Amino acid sequence: MKVISPSFKDDTDKIIVLAMLILSIFLICIPALVVMLLFKNQLTENSYEITKAIFNMELLMFLISLLFFIPVFGFLLSLFLGPVMLIINTVVIVLVLCNIAKDKDVKIPVAYDFI
Repeated sequence: MKVISPSFKDDTDKIIVLAMLILSIFLICIPALVVMLLFKNQLTENSYEITKAIFNMELLMFLISLLFFIPVFGFLLSLFLGPVMLIINTVVIVLVLCNIAKDKDVKIPVAYDFI
């Protein structure tokens, strides 16, 4: 579990991170990747760490979901693991949003750091 203290230099920094988190519920790791590539210089170090941790978590879930393409075994996995991964992703994003709103430390379950 990665613990990050949210500190934003201005409202633009906070809006970029919050928009990335909300869009990540629907578009998985694409918004975090876009923010990491396009807004790296505009974000504070902690905001960038939040973005990087969310990207790593969602990339790991995406890689696990590639197992769903294996016939029969993938079908069974997708029936059970797919909804569970969607729920976990949504719950983590909502908890991160709530902690940012309360100015508390952000806790993101990251198993591997790809970036």
